[in-house]
Amino acid sequence: MPATDWLVYDRILEQGAAIGPMRDSVIKIIKTIVAAAIGAVLLAAVAGAAVPTVRHIASGWWNSPNGLAALPENPQVHYESGASEQASMVAGLLPAAIAQVEAVHGRRFAHPVTVGVYITPEAFIAANGLGSRRSVGMTFLGRVMLSPVLFSTQRHRLPAILTHELSHAHLRSWISQLSVMRLPQWFKEGLGVMVSGGGGAEGVSELQARDAIRRGDHIAIESSSSLLNLAAVKFVQSPEIPDTSFRIQMAYRQAGLFVTFLHEINPVGFARMMDAILDGRSFAEAVTTGYETDLQMLWLRFVQAPPTAQ
Repeated sequence: MPATDWLVYDRILEQGAAIGPMRDSVIKIIKTIVAAAIGAVLLAAVAGAAVPTVRHIASGWWNSPNGLAALPENPQVHYESGASEQASMVAGLLPAAIAQVEAVHGRRFAHPVTVGVYITPEAFIAANGLGSRRSVGMTFLGRVMLSPVLFSTQRHRLPAILTHELSHAHLRSWISQLSVMRLPQWFKEGLGVMVSGGGGAEGVSELQARDAIRRGDHIAIESSSSLLNLAAVKFVQSPEIPDTSFRIQMAYRQAGLFVTFLHEINPVGFARMMDAILDGRSFAEAVTTGYETDLQMLWLRFVQAPPTAQ
């Protein structure tokens, strides 16, 4: 996609992040402009490409968690009506999660991040920017949104998923939406998995991921992402059924193992790489700054390295 289109898309999302409450008449005007601008960018892409639809982007914009009630004891946490107890639970987990992200990323958050707590699937889907029903957590426009399942059937996953999503939000607090989208998807998800101790990849073990890599069934290690792929971690060879929960978690686990490898083989280099990323430099340049070699050579070293002791 041309750079000008990327910039238009970035400006649209930037404005969406900054709007806040507005008068109804102004909102109608902005909605018309934004719908036209987003449509011009996205509808020019390849038909059927893996991008959020205009409807989902607009829905995520209008249904920002900032419009929900804020928890008195921690105004970063906003919650759907009837979810005050769940919001208090999240507030209790937030300090440790923030500290963990800041320790690994190497910087404090550039500004406080809104965390939205939902107890109805409809509200979560409307707010998450992709219209996703299956996601348990989502970061959209730098705001974290937590699915109702994290407070019911998947409650055990809440601390890790919160930390994983805060990793994404931390990146967005320092760099533009455009720069975040350009980072390779495998890196963003792998970083989130590493920081959270496995959040998002709980259903796949290191052994399973390593076995798949040895068989050639592994993620594609690219140095940038595309507007046509804002969510998925791609495999080198597309499986017949690519978006099952197991396949998604397999991709996340492999990405998490590689990012962990990068962190462990050279912590100082990893810190240099993260600084370069948070300064807005390209991912390829950041890798070279940190490790003085290219990405494919680092992947080869990872593939040849012995697995971590179980």
